[in-house]
Amino acid sequence: METFVLQLQNELKTVNQKIKDIESGNRASQSVVITGLKNETTELRETSVMLLNSYDSLKKKFDTLQNENRVLEHDNTVLKSQIANWKNFSVQINQDLNSFTHSIAASNIQNVTTIQSGLDALTSQVKSLNFHFASLSSTSTSRSQDVLALINKTSSVDLKLKTIEQNYALQGNSMENRVHSLEQNYSSLASEHGTLKGMVNEMNQPVALTSCGSTGTYAIGQIMQFPNTKTSVGFNHVAEFFKTGKFTCEKSGVYLFSVHIAHYGPADSSFELQRNGEMISRVMIVSGTHSSAYYSGSGTVVVQINAGDTLFAMANRNVNNAASYSCFTVIRIN
Repeated sequence: METFVLQLQNELKTVNQKIKDIESGNRASQSVVITGLKNETTELRETSVMLLNSYDSLKKKFDTLQNENRVLEHDNTVLKSQIANWKNFSVQINQDLNSFTHSIAASNIQNVTTIQSGLDALTSQVKSLNFHFASLSSTSTSRSQDVLALINKTSSVDLKLKTIEQNYALQGNSMENRVHSLEQNYSSLASEHGTLKGMVNEMNQPVALTSCGSTGTYAIGQIMQFPNTKTSVGFNHVAEFFKTGKFTCEKSGVYLFSVHIAHYGPADSSFELQRNGEMISRVMIVSGTHSSAYYSGSGTVVVQINAGDTLFAMANRNVNNAASYSCFTVIRIN
């Protein structure tokens, strides 16, 4: 690039010299030639400037690449050193394990046979729970979060069992300390087993509520209330439901949600089934030709909800509720 720039500069000097020679001669007859040479000189100057700029840009990029290469070479050296250290550490660990394995007497291992049998039995129970949880997971998509939580707990128990076995094989303390440690871990696992059974029993408990309304008029946007409970199983917030008209979920799952409304009057009416303030379904009640007659509408949906979610019915047009003819039902089906 520098050579090319020097060549351009030499050509520029030659052109300038030609211009001087021409100017010293007949200026009038050579004016066209001089103009052409001047234009050529201008173009050469512009080309020279562009080449110099390109050269500076390439030099900066080359310097940047050199710096990045130095950084990579340093990182590579550090990684090689770390790999060598880990290899040495691994060799030392293998040597220690081999030495400790040969130092354990067979007679000492026999002293914990009873505890080991208990651990095997507990392992079998954990596997049984795993099978039960896997079955729940395949047939109960709506309760997948609860099942996954239980499976994770069971995996934690399996991990503890493996940890016990590893401690039993690798621990360098006396046999009496190992036996004591195994007894403690056995008690902890038995407690975990009881907790898991309790969670399974809770998941299998039913939830159902049927409650009917009272005579009253609900304007647009009002939540309808159903204070006359007919059935309540596994639901603890009945008093709150009476006050607010909202069913608050206590146990996550898939629920059947149904509302039946008997409307009195000549005008059409409608209401919505809502979850957490968002409409799930809308029901239209169309009145007939009689001004003093009852007309009804019902809506039923299946919805997946989590603990803390709410279900309720809200008037979308004015509703003249006809007492016990209108009912609210929620049932957990899975």
